[in-house]
Amino acid sequence: MTKWSAFSVASLLFMVLTGCSNIPKQITTAPLNDLQLSKVRDQVENFQNQQVRWGGEVVSVENNNDVSLVQIVQYPLNNYGKPVTTKSSEGRFIAKTDEFIDPVVFKEGTLLTFTGIVDGETVRKIDQKELTMPVINVTYMYRWQIYPTVQRDPFYDPFYYNGFYPYHGYYDRFWYHPRFGYRYY
Repeated sequence: MTKWSAFSVASLLFMVLTGCSNIPKQITTAPLNDLQLSKVRDQVENFQNQQVRWGGEVVSVENNNDVSLVQIVQYPLNNYGKPVTTKSSEGRFIAKTDEFIDPVVFKEGTLLTFTGIVDGETVRKIDQKELTMPVINVTYMYRWQIYPTVQRDPFYDPFYYNGFYPYHGYYDRFWYHPRFGYRYY
């Protein structure tokens, strides 16, 4: 292998590996103290100006002239910082940012992860109940993509398709039974 071909292989490998990790470092790494919502919610004044990383599901978006407020149902985060909606929530919080948050893009049910600074609390009315929620000033926000699940046939045979295989063809009609949808071998 020549010097230039080794260099080109190494640079190609570097580009491929760096392209695989597109989640920002601010989201994947938790702050040193890693405060949880349940702890902050009870004593917000004790945790003023501290860094947090929380995430969850969008409930509502409110845009004012100077600030946008996103109400979030909090969920625990996995190792990558993505909210795990199958686990129980610790409550709600408000994410405050100077940027415009489009309610069509960030519609109800969108998964978000925030890093920010605890900036007090606010009272919001949900149905007939008034809830006190912590407010964070957002320093970084990441929106998670929703990937559709693929539903397969329960009798799916990964080795059979309509392409050419040596055992396909004339003998398939003897091995395939229409009731079960798969061959007997």
